[in-house]
Amino acid sequence: MVKEDGLIEGRPASEALDMMIIPGGSLVESQTLSGKLAKEITKMADSGKFVLGICSGFQILSKKTDIGRLSATPIMRQGLGLIDAEFLPLICTDLVKATIVAPSNLTDAVGVEVKGFHCHTYGNVVVGKGTKPILLSHAKRLNYHSDPRDLVAGVANTEGNVVGIIVHALLDQNPIIIDGIIGSLGIKSQELAEIKAVNAKLTGRIRTEVGVSTGIHAVAKSPKTGTAKALLITALGSGSGKTFIVTGLASALKKKGLAVDVVKIGGDIRDLVPALYMIKEPIKGYSSIKIGESGWKQPFDAIRKASREYGFIIIEGAMSAFTGLFMNHAEGPTSTAEVAAALGVPTVVVGECDNEGIEGALASSLNYVSLLRKLGVNVAGVILNKVRVSYLTSEIRQFIQSVYSNAGVELLGIVPRVNLEGRGAIPEIEIKYEEFGAKALEVAETSLELDRIVRAATPAYVKELDYAALVEKFKVLLTEDFGVDVSKDANHKGCLKMKD
Repeated sequence: MVKEDGLIEGRPASEALDMMIIPGGSLVESQTLSGKLAKEITKMADSGKFVLGICSGFQILSKKTDIGRLSATPIMRQGLGLIDAEFLPLICTDLVKATIVAPSNLTDAVGVEVKGFHCHTYGNVVVGKGTKPILLSHAKRLNYHSDPRDLVAGVANTEGNVVGIIVHALLDQNPIIIDGIIGSLGIKSQELAEIKAVNAKLTGRIRTEVGVSTGIHAVAKSPKTGTAKALLITALGSGSGKTFIVTGLASALKKKGLAVDVVKIGGDIRDLVPALYMIKEPIKGYSSIKIGESGWKQPFDAIRKASREYGFIIIEGAMSAFTGLFMNHAEGPTSTAEVAAALGVPTVVVGECDNEGIEGALASSLNYVSLLRKLGVNVAGVILNKVRVSYLTSEIRQFIQSVYSNAGVELLGIVPRVNLEGRGAIPEIEIKYEEFGAKALEVAETSLELDRIVRAATPAYVKELDYAALVEKFKVLLTEDFGVDVSKDANHKGCLKMKD
């Protein structure tokens, strides 16, 4: 409702509202909070009105955030200083339970346990003297490792009207929190009914739009019929651009009217946020597929639950398709390849051409396709990403097409190299969601074979899979397909002779 000018239908937010909720995003990291909006937030806080910041919204209310996780030195971003707290790097993407430890405008139900999830790169909250912790979350995995710890997950100023929390879905999943807000605002039953009716209309209008304030609206949503179709996107390695491709694909399909959702393999749900930002869907309890000790739900359980609500599911892989296969100490699956084989869903390989060129990506992707198929993965196609298209003649394009065709796999897109300002192309740091999402949608519509991608998708199905046997088969394939014989004849001592 409140945009960067700080106005609601021409009125200052500080005058029009009784409460403001500042949601998650990247306003602090990307430094896109406008001065006018900041002024209205400060006015509301100073006048005693309820200001609630969630995730990035909390960072805005705090003193500062060190966003230098990938830097040798701190990189500080200043907040509004309405809450005496600072943020330091600490990755947490857990489903969590949290305990309310002090009263505030959020709730006075001290001692009650609530639930939600973390989706943070900067989750270490350091509390100052002028602030009281109100919520402690009980996290199990931090910085990608098992590290059970209680974290400060919510604080309030002394008066209790300015509150920051880092637990997502707290309002969605815990009626006691809504009851607390209703009580602190003095909302009567008739007013609550009116609020819900207005919000239902607002939500309906918002969710038809692709992105935020883009003016791009989806065509009428296709009715959901039968079992949802699914497609898995994997890659040659981390940094290949899976998240960019998934964001663009989800946006384009939403625009076409499909009821689309995205699910992540592994626990790093931060990668889903750009796509969800564009298609206006929330992270849910099934949004993360468990591999090894990372993630939330078993593969088919996650897809089955998503299929109840959506007609098309895009599954984003973790790192490369094979990363984690040798984690024998963990119960399977431990890799994207195993999830793909277990679900039986069509899989698309993204080949990154920025580092090894289109020639290297072509060779690498063909090897990937071959290995994945021998492991029982249904490979539907390849997308070449970050391509320097200036030297791609029609003859070369036709040759590339024929190479994949001869291998029995479809070329589903040649995506040009895209320049995004600063570090804004990396989902977990300083991403500018508007810019990232808009460019991803544009590229998907101009460079991906959308109709062929949709046709390639099929429903997932339960498939009994011996994960230990799959790992052993992978080892055998590496040995047999790429092995060498050492031949020691009189004339060529120690020469290497390739196997047929």
